[in-house]
Amino acid sequence: MKYMDNSFFPISMTLHIILALLALLVFGMQFIRFRKSHHLVLAIALPCTLLPYLSDNQTFFYLIGVFEGVALILAAVLSQTVDRDKEPAEAAAGSEDDAEEEEEDSEDAE
Repeated sequence: MKYMDNSFFPISMTLHIILALLALLVFGMQFIRFRKSHHLVLAIALPCTLLPYLSDNQTFFYLIGVFEGVALILAAVLSQTVDRDKEPAEAAAGSEDDAEEEEEDSEDAE
């Protein structure tokens, strides 16, 4: 494979596979837990770094690079726009639940 030398991937293929699967697992769990779209984008994009191992085609190699760059930019934008809007609503809902529990506790104490 002409494009898979150490100048592009300075780690072994085995380590690359392990790290890609770990990224899929971590960001997949984060998406399930928090439902933030940038976690889903990263859960898909980071394992896609393994795709260049499938072909020696230079065009395919660069297309994957462009896809990865766009995905990382998209994840950054989503985390600062769409997903940031989710945080205050969740925090407000959580604080309302806490306030209700405190009221119930104080009523039970009386």
